[in-house]
Amino acid sequence: MAAGRLISNLTNVAGLVTGNAKASLTAESGGFPVTFGLNPESVSVDKRNTTEGRRGVVTHSFQEALKGTGNIRWSLSNAHLFGAASTKSAVDQLIEWATPASISAVDAYHLGSVSAASAIKSFAATAATAATSGAPGSATKGMDVTDSTPVFFRLPVLLFSWGLSGPAGANLPVTLEKVTARYKRFDDYGIPVWATVDLTLVEYVVDKPRTNPTSGGVPGHTRHVVTQGENVVQIANRAYGSPNAWRAVTEANRIDDPLRVRPGRRLAIPPAGNTQEVRTR
Repeated sequence: MAAGRLISNLTNVAGLVTGNAKASLTAESGGFPVTFGLNPESVSVDKRNTTEGRRGVVTHSFQEALKGTGNIRWSLSNAHLFGAASTKSAVDQLIEWATPASISAVDAYHLGSVSAASAIKSFAATAATAATSGAPGSATKGMDVTDSTPVFFRLPVLLFSWGLSGPAGANLPVTLEKVTARYKRFDDYGIPVWATVDLTLVEYVVDKPRTNPTSGGVPGHTRHVVTQGENVVQIANRAYGSPNAWRAVTEANRIDDPLRVRPGRRLAIPPAGNTQEVRTR
């Protein structure tokens, strides 16, 4: 069991024993949870579907229909933090969780990043060439894939719990999209002892790098959810390291205008080896 899930479970058990379940956030990787002294005043759930004109999300394929839907958002209002020793540290932790953290190319690869796969493949090819050349003092001697590939970034994955059957159940994987904290009281030394917090949590879904051919997906393709302000050229540049690869993305997803793609749409990203612009650049 992952460290974060174990910690989250222990927090839930403590709430059951005392009969006072508390809403909490725990990093999936582990560490101290942020547990609210007074539970949120309200929780709203938001699920959006994007439409194109009057068509809406109409398709014969469920997987295709998912491209027009967004992830579930949970908005927590007026949760409270108490205590001179924990209020500011809890707010600082929430802000840190709302900031992208670096991950290795290997971790990014396991999350389905096409550009990470390309970076690792390039490193392996360089290392293999150096090994076969047998040249002493080769530049790749002692190289490690973690040190020799680009750094990637993503928001930390958190586990949101509020008892075992709260609004989102237990151990819901989320990312922290927005946090607003208001310090309400201070002690004689100016240390915050009470704060209220509003949070926006976004459902975290891992896109599988490979799919079963019978499941409606395309083998070897990864998925990318379009965010506000993104276009296909930007997505291709991040996925393949070349903006010229935008045609591969538009063809795989039947996109007419690469500069106008609706936010929330899930795009299939073809493998770099299938993309002519990447192979020849």
